[in-house]
Amino acid sequence: MSLQARITLMFGLLLLVVTSISAGLIHSFLLENMIEQQRNELTIKGQAWIDKNNRESEAIKPESIAELARQFVSNRKVEVLLLGKKKKVLYTTLPSSNLNNWLDALERKAEKRKDKNIWIIGKDDYVLVNLPFKNDEKQRLILASPVRGLKEARMELTQNIIVILVIGTVATILLSYFITKSTVRPLNQLVKEIKKVQFRRFSEVRHVPARGEIAEVSESVYSMAQELDRFHEIQRQFLQNASHELKTPLMSIQGYAEGIRDGIFTDKSAEQGIDVIVAETNRLKHIVTEIILLAKLESEEDLFHPAYYSATELVEQAVERLRPIMLQQNVTISIRNNGVDPILYVDEGKTLQALLNIIGNALRHSEEHIEVRIESGKRHATIEVLDDGEGIPADLLPHLFHRFVKGKIGDVGLGLAISRAIVERSGGAIEVKNGHVAGAIFRILLPLHPVAQN
Repeated sequence: MSLQARITLMFGLLLLVVTSISAGLIHSFLLENMIEQQRNELTIKGQAWIDKNNRESEAIKPESIAELARQFVSNRKVEVLLLGKKKKVLYTTLPSSNLNNWLDALERKAEKRKDKNIWIIGKDDYVLVNLPFKNDEKQRLILASPVRGLKEARMELTQNIIVILVIGTVATILLSYFITKSTVRPLNQLVKEIKKVQFRRFSEVRHVPARGEIAEVSESVYSMAQELDRFHEIQRQFLQNASHELKTPLMSIQGYAEGIRDGIFTDKSAEQGIDVIVAETNRLKHIVTEIILLAKLESEEDLFHPAYYSATELVEQAVERLRPIMLQQNVTISIRNNGVDPILYVDEGKTLQALLNIIGNALRHSEEHIEVRIESGKRHATIEVLDDGEGIPADLLPHLFHRFVKGKIGDVGLGLAISRAIVERSGGAIEVKNGHVAGAIFRILLPLHPVAQN
């Protein structure tokens, strides 16, 4: 059974229960209310007639009797019994056959039910009002309305109420069906989109328009699919680039090794071939080492051992290790901290490696000068590396920290990916942009205090 059908069914059952209870309560209390209203109405009318005749002479005039008869003519039958002194019947609407029963009932003060307003006279129940007349308890005006008529009125009114409730229930269930349909439709569409994620069809996932909390879920599913699609593409490119980077040195090693084995390369050529094999082996070793390091940075938990270190000293160490390359390329590096030396809470070896990769990357693309700026904040210190090279191509900028992404004169394409992994695992962040005039700007944020790892 679909979600929409289940919601509509549950709502319909709940509404049916509430409607049934309401109808039962209405049916139960309606008769009591109608009896009380009928008794009050008879009392008001009877007392009004008595008050008017009490002000007149002692004798009851025929006009007063006629007025009494007219006053109690209504759509529901009302029995009238006017008793004078010595129980003389002055006026009655009762047939002579019932008159004796009424008089006997009054003589016995009437047999009563639990409700004192209901009198049993003969086989019928009556709502009875017994009012003294002419300030004499022996002279009385008795008004009675059969309960049977009230029960019929109650049944008719109850039926009308039930019809109205049934119509209202059907209309409400139909309205609920359409409202539920508009709510469930986005969920059904989301299920289809999530199944696309299940079968790795990330690029086919579409954003489902919705409202409220469902809109948040829809946005999360769409963002997740985009991120998985991007990650899947990165993995695919990584495998392609890794196979290419590993295949190139292996082919060189295989070619020279087979040439030397088959006697194609001899003497000096063989020595050159051996040198190439050694160089390509070292390059292959370097690639594999960096791949393993990157995998460890992204998976192992106990790889970092942070402590407090001077940011300026870490930068100076990195610059000193790169000094041979600086002299070779005739590039100068200046460090500016404006007299502030933030103390970082980082792993010394890993952070130094990240700085070496970033400053070394700037050295490869710089023409004359590199500037390293150090600033301190409340929770993080900022290290900016600015070079005066050509800058980073716009199409390469968003993917610069991905694996095996490199420029024209790049090495392997893993250095910046490793740097990002180190900085992020340290609780910091790294970003890059092109300068306003020339060159690129790498901006690194590193924590000054321990950061909770999620």
